[in-house]
Parts: sequence; structure tokens; C-alpha cells
Amino acid sequence: MDITYLIRFYLKSKLNRHVFSLLSKKDKSGRSLLGDIFSFYVPQNGRLPLSRKLRVLPFYLFFEIGRLVFGQTREDVKKELSSRTFQKGISLVMRSVAHYGPTYPQKFIAPPVVVWNFTNACNLRCKHCYQSAGKKLPQELSLSKRLDIIDQLAAEDVFSVAFSGGEPLTDKDLWPVIERAKKHAMYVSIATNGTLLTKEVARRMADVGVDYVEISVDSVDPKKHDEFRGVPGAWKRTIEGIENVVEQDSINVGLAPTITRMNFDELEDLIKLAMKLKVDKFFVFNFIPVGEGRNLIDLDLTPEMREKMLNILYDYYVKYGIVTLSTCPQYARVCMMRTEGTLSPTSHYTMSRGEKTRLIAEFIGGCGVGRAYCAIQPDGIVTPCVYMPIVVGDLKKQSFKEIWMGSPILEDLRSREDLKGHCGVCEYRSACGGCRARAYAYFGDYKAPDPGCINNKEAFLELKKKAMTLAK
Repeated sequence: MDITYLIRFYLKSKLNRHVFSLLSKKDKSGRSLLGDIFSFYVPQNGRLPLSRKLRVLPFYLFFEIGRLVFGQTREDVKKELSSRTFQKGISLVMRSVAHYGPTYPQKFIAPPVVVWNFTNACNLRCKHCYQSAGKKLPQELSLSKRLDIIDQLAAEDVFSVAFSGGEPLTDKDLWPVIERAKKHAMYVSIATNGTLLTKEVARRMADVGVDYVEISVDSVDPKKHDEFRGVPGAWKRTIEGIENVVEQDSINVGLAPTITRMNFDELEDLIKLAMKLKVDKFFVFNFIPVGEGRNLIDLDLTPEMREKMLNILYDYYVKYGIVTLSTCPQYARVCMMRTEGTLSPTSHYTMSRGEKTRLIAEFIGGCGVGRAYCAIQPDGIVTPCVYMPIVVGDLKKQSFKEIWMGSPILEDLRSREDLKGHCGVCEYRSACGGCRARAYAYFGDYKAPDPGCINNKEAFLELKKKAMTLAK
């Protein structure tokens, strides 16, 4: 029997969904039956009293059936469950499937990932800054409120938080907030311009348990990078920062350009620079005309250029083994088309191979805006995405759970059945879905087609025609 069919059947069962709900339900102390089951595989979860072992035994057997259905060996499960972050992920998936049923892409009862624009302060003046960062906002959150937000996210099984800005390393509160996140076994990443990454800062990141650091580099030419970033000498300090973090074995490092017409011809040189610096990932950001980027709309790639870029990323991944990824959700389509569905990004930050790849890619589902991901602004405002300036809640007045489950906009974003243009009929809709932020930025409609995709070329030409009309 086809393993993907078997997995879909297993997740769809109403009885199994009921069991998922029972397993993942937490008591007042935050403990669940699922946590007890993990103790059978991971001794560090604590020994269970005999009475509790007997109580959970039938559920453990149910979990073992699921392991077999998913084609996992017992050793595989032991290795994965040794990570408390992975345990949180399993709990969140079970709660989500219990609540929504299996959907493709999956709707989550809480987002697996939250990106937090920690501060508006920044030491650079980047021309394409989506945040229009510079000075710290007077209404930015207190340390106690920031710690409370981390506690709220952890209580909902959010297992990954990414700190961005502005420049998050300019804010001293970042360190105690990271420590609180790690106490809750959350995966922590930091997006930085790299200029403040001294050896001391890199060591401190390793000491507090930062998992991933993503550093922006726009050009292999120092003068070109500095001109775009607005500060002389920025390139040199950024490269030194990358080298300092790479020295910390416990931290994964990504070199992350935003590819536009300005540096499109440098793409392969940038990948080679990443390989020379021995980073773990090369991560291309999709240009989205928001914030300061609205003034650079003419630098956006054509659909043909973006398609070429994504194919180059695929080629380097296959030929040289460097992990090449992108926020362009179309990257999943490109990889799946070239490998008949056996290789694909299964999130913005991971790749997968094998017979279950398409299933995983369609389950996680490309653009996660409002469904698997949201953003927190420096003042506690929640938006669907850092690139989508739509207010859906305020953490100074509401709980995170209230916002995530109660926002009509987030609920609307979770559906792809009513997407417009080719996005609505594409066979890769579940694994991609188009970039909703680009659709919103260009059309003022987050259900509109993503004009960056080669399959939505008509939408791109429509935009070009309007621009020419306005120019006259």
C-alpha cells in the first residue's frame, strides 16, 4: 500500500483525531498524556510511577502504531524525541489535526513559528528595509511584557521564535528573553545585519543556546553592499561577524541576501562566498515592496528572472551540497518539478528527500502567513507577516491565543480555496500557495495572484501596463 495514502488515512480517522485530542490535552501543570508517552522513549523525561505507566500503556501502543504507519524505526523516534523542541512540535501537530482535521496545507491551532521584530532600533539605513527601522519606538514593550509573551507562546506549543528588527542586537533585553525561550525548549533564531557580531557576542549567543543566526549580505562587492546598507564599512564588519559566529560549533549560520535586479547577476558569486565562509545555509529572501522597499519597486525581479534564480538554487543544492533555501514559496514547485516530487523544501528552513516528501511539503504548505506563522511588532501589535502591515491584534490588550484563534483576517488567510489567478488552480497550491504578502503589496488583496510566479505572468504584465500608464 502507498505509504502516503496510509498516512493520510491514519490522520483522517475521527477516532484517531479523538485520541490525538486526549493525548495532547494539558492539565493545570502543563503535563499531558503525550508527555508520559515520550518517557517510554526518552528516559530524561522522567520515570513514570507504575500506576501512571499502566494508565498510559494503551496510548503508548497507539503511538507505536502511528510510528509504524509513518515508517519510523524506534531508534529514529528516540533520536527525534531527545529534542524537547521536537516534542513540542509533535504536541502542536496532534492538537491541530484534532481541532481542524488533516488539511493540506495544515491549519495550526497555534503557529509553529513566530517572527518577532524585537525593536525598531537599527544601526544601518538599508534602502529596502521592510520595517523602516532607525530609532527605537517610544511604545516598545517592557522586559516583563516581553517575557510574558514568551510564556504565552510556549503555553500554546509555539516551538520556534525568530528575533528580527530593526537590529535585535541593539536591545539589551534580547538576552533575558532568549534565555526564557530556551527554558521553554524553543528553537531560537536571530536575523541580524552582522555588524555587531563581535567574538564576544558570538560566544554569548552560543552560551544562551541560540540555534540559528541569519546574516544579511547583499553583494560580494563591499562598496555596493555599503551603499545599499547606508553605512560605510558595513560589509567588512558583516563578513567578520559571519566568521565569528561560524566559529561557534553549536550555532547554524545562514548567509541571506535579498535578490533584486541590483544583485541578480551576483547570485552564484554570493553562493560561492557562502561556501567559502563555511556557513550552513544560503537563504534568499523574496523582495516585497513594503516599508522603504516601496521606493525600489523597479528593482523587483521579473517572473522569468525569479524562475532562473530558483533553478540556480536547486542546482547548487544538488551539485555542491550547500543548503540553498528561499522565502519564495515557488521554490517548492521548482524542486518538485525537477525531481518528480522526491526533493522539496518542507519549510522556509528545511529540505526533505524521499517518498514522503510531497506529503510533507503539502502538509507544511509553503507560505505560512496566518496559518503556520505570524509576526509580532516592537510595540506588541500582531500582524500576519512581517511584510504584511495588517493589524490583527494587540498583545498589550489581548492574549496571543485570543488573537490567533479569534482574528477573522487570520482565519481568512488559512484558506487557499479562493485564491485568484493561477494560484487558485495550481497543482502545487498546497505546497506553495504563492506569497500572500507580495499579492497584498501589489494588489492590495492578499487573495490575489503572486505576480512573482512564472504561472502568473499575466498578473505581472498587468502591473507593468498600469505602471506605464501612470508614467505617461
